[in-house]
Amino acid sequence: MSVFDLDHWQEIGAALAKNRLRTFLTAFGVFWGIFLLVVLLGSGNGLTNGVMAGFSGTATNSFFCWGRRTSKPFAGLAAGREVIFTNEDTEAIRRQVPDAAVIAPRLQLGGHHGSVTVRRKGEVGPFSVMGDYPEVFTIQSVILDRGRLLDHIDLEEKRKVAVIGTRVEEVLFDKGEDPIGDAIEINGVWFKVIGVFRTRQSGGQGERDAQTIYVPFTTYQQAFNAANEVDWYAITARDGVRVSKVEQEVLAVLQSRHKVAPDDRRALGHFNLEEEFDKIRGLFNGIRVLMWIVGLGTLT
Repeated sequence: MSVFDLDHWQEIGAALAKNRLRTFLTAFGVFWGIFLLVVLLGSGNGLTNGVMAGFSGTATNSFFCWGRRTSKPFAGLAAGREVIFTNEDTEAIRRQVPDAAVIAPRLQLGGHHGSVTVRRKGEVGPFSVMGDYPEVFTIQSVILDRGRLLDHIDLEEKRKVAVIGTRVEEVLFDKGEDPIGDAIEINGVWFKVIGVFRTRQSGGQGERDAQTIYVPFTTYQQAFNAANEVDWYAITARDGVRVSKVEQEVLAVLQSRHKVAPDDRRALGHFNLEEEFDKIRGLFNGIRVLMWIVGLGTLT
């Protein structure tokens, strides 16, 4: 029977006309099912994109580690010792962990999420001040607005230069004023502004990034009495290597160098971004499947 058979369509039309309520309810049910499916999928994608945006600007194949206090005695040393990383630890990691692609030792005035008072002429503001290697920008990507980022010559010559976030510029400089080449005072030390950056992050992390100032790692050590100290490490794995493997290797090196008991879980803090990213991605994949099941169920 042809789809263009007029008698056939007339018969269908007559049947629908006789059962108008049933026809309406059937059509409404199909419409409502499709509508719910579209809403569920749209909401799921929006939620996924919103959460994943929190990972933008940060390498997901990375992990971070920092020193804390030992909780167990080991090798004749008492518990409660503070673990403080050094430049020698950095070199040891580079030698002994070849699967690490980027090793970025970091320093921060005021501690984690801490801030210090920064001045410029009559303006004052509390900002995060980081001592970093240029490699940190491959882990924590930023958008250069003006000027340049840190380079290795800055480290070698221990230059007093700084790269500032957009919020720092708004607070310390007048609108339309170019900060490049001007100077800011951090804990009594003057730094020349060489660059302004915008963050790729959003939400609270984006706000914190915009209030960050980057200075050369070696300059920080010299200027702020942190000779041979490292607060924490940001490290990425080479392509094809799981971060968890590199993480365990780095922790083993640090445990050995600082005489930490192998089963002491409190001495070294660490956070694996790849594992967290995989957990969230798996969660949203499950939510997406559930939404398809519920949505399609409304059509049956």
